[in-house]
Amino acid sequence: MEKLKQIKKWAVEQVMWAERNLGGKTGAEKKAAVVKKLDELITLPFYLEWVDDVILGLLVDKACDALNNFGGHKFGSLVLDAKQEEKIAEKITGVFEHGN
Repeated sequence: MEKLKQIKKWAVEQVMWAERNLGGKTGAEKKAAVVKKLDELITLPFYLEWVDDVILGLLVDKACDALNNFGGHKFGSLVLDAKQEEKIAEKITGVFEHGN
C-alpha cells in the first residue's frame, strides 16, 4: 500500500513537472513525456511490463483529473506542498485497485 501511495504521488509530481516545463507541447506530448519518466521510476511486475505504457497512461490521466478537480484546468501554476500532493494523490483511484 505504501508503494502505491508513492507511485500516485510521483504521478502528481511528474504531471506538474510537465505542465511547468513543457509549455509548448500538446497534451499528448506531455502525457508521453510523463509516462516515460514514470516508466523509468517504477518497476512493474514482469507480467505487466507489456502493458506498462497503458497502465501508466491511465495513471497520468487520473492524476490530471485529480489536479483539475483541485486547481482547475490551469494547474501548472499551482505551488503544492507535500501534504497537498498527498491529498491529490489520494484522489487517484481505479488504476491499481482490484474491483475498479
